[in-house]
Amino acid sequence: MRRFCSVLSSTLATGLAAALLIIAPTPAAADLPDISGLSFDELVELREQLNLAIWQSEDWQEVTVPAGTWTIGEDIPAGHWTIRPAGSQDMLNVAYHDLVDASGQGVAPGWHGWNGILTGPDHPYPERTSVDLDMVEGMHFTCSKPVIFTPYAGKPDLGFK
Repeated sequence: MRRFCSVLSSTLATGLAAALLIIAPTPAAADLPDISGLSFDELVELREQLNLAIWQSEDWQEVTVPAGTWTIGEDIPAGHWTIRPAGSQDMLNVAYHDLVDASGQGVAPGWHGWNGILTGPDHPYPERTSVDLDMVEGMHFTCSKPVIFTPYAGKPDLGFK
């Protein structure tokens, strides 16, 4: 455990460099600790610490988007986002689509994309509490109630050993 604490401390001291190694290896990777000898439990704990460091970084953003129809690349930056209801008991409709109706406030007939219902974690029937969408410029996003956008941080851990 002492070796693990040393590796964990060293990793956190280098800030987000370890997290960036996962995304894009750089020459600075040689400065990172060797984690190949860590046990499964130690790696899981390290991953949790890295996620916390990512969420606490200056680059992390969490933005509340009000109900309405928004254009990707104008109102919302293009990119991979995780979207969840702003209210913990909310149930709302969301759509990511190519066509906007004549009023500019909703989805037009013949549209292509994705739509679904999101529920807050405290909703009596929590079904889907978030969705990950890789949004491209020129598409649209419509929500019936406010939602929270956060940068996509990877697939959730399913808990398999």
